[in-house]
Amino acid sequence: MALEIEIKVKVPALEPIRENLKKNGAALIAEQDEHDIYYNAPHKDFAVTDEALRVRYTRNQTCGKIMPPNVTYKGPKVGREGFKAREEIIVDISSGEQLAVILERLNFKKTAEVIKHREIYQCEKAIVTLDNVAEVGTFSEIEADFSLTEDEAVTAIENVAAMAGITGERLTKSYLEILLDVRAKSTAQ
Repeated sequence: MALEIEIKVKVPALEPIRENLKKNGAALIAEQDEHDIYYNAPHKDFAVTDEALRVRYTRNQTCGKIMPPNVTYKGPKVGREGFKAREEIIVDISSGEQLAVILERLNFKKTAEVIKHREIYQCEKAIVTLDNVAEVGTFSEIEADFSLTEDEAVTAIENVAAMAGITGERLTKSYLEILLDVRAKSTAQ
């Protein structure tokens, strides 16, 4: 079981972080647009169980290709304060559209779509993303290498955050949860 261990921070600007990453030898490994479609199950509410089912479409600007879509299951969040850890299972698929038909036939409901522009940097023992998420703003994530223990992952993330200047409140909510919160606040006004 792969356990994703990461932090997410809402940041006022991406450029200072980008400059720190480049200055410290981080390599830009991809720049891409991601279109994520989230589904909810007919037999349980993923908002209650803290799970997620996502189909991701990616246009990789680095190589100029549309990548094959993938489907991701994310388990409930666990982990230390300020860190988000959860089981993550990703499967490449040949047709997101056909999967959408299957999910519809099984009474899965589309919850929301999250659209973002993402830059991905490779650092020692971690990946840093610079994300511009439609409707919600700019964020940076640091995800530790899957091969690390939890303690090693926490140390790697802390070191990269200090090096890149990624500071601020650490969010454990997913982009889907943040987007839904923003929309709920908007309709309540």
